[in-house]
Amino acid sequence: MNDIRKKLIAAGVKNLKAFGYPHVDEFNILTDQIYKAFFRSMLEENLGNGAAIDAEINHLLKETA
Repeated sequence: MNDIRKKLIAAGVKNLKAFGYPHVDEFNILTDQIYKAFFRSMLEENLGNGAAIDAEINHLLKETA
């Protein structure tokens, strides 16, 4: 897993925990339907922050589709 991907997932987990989802982790954020939907929304909001970041965001968006 590359650094950008790790940071995006870690940020998503942190945000979801702050929103009241204490059981989210780096694995189920990509598989659980609720966590995945919130994570996708967060990723979409962060597009446009640079080509390398956008490339990884787009990869994660495809992975969580």
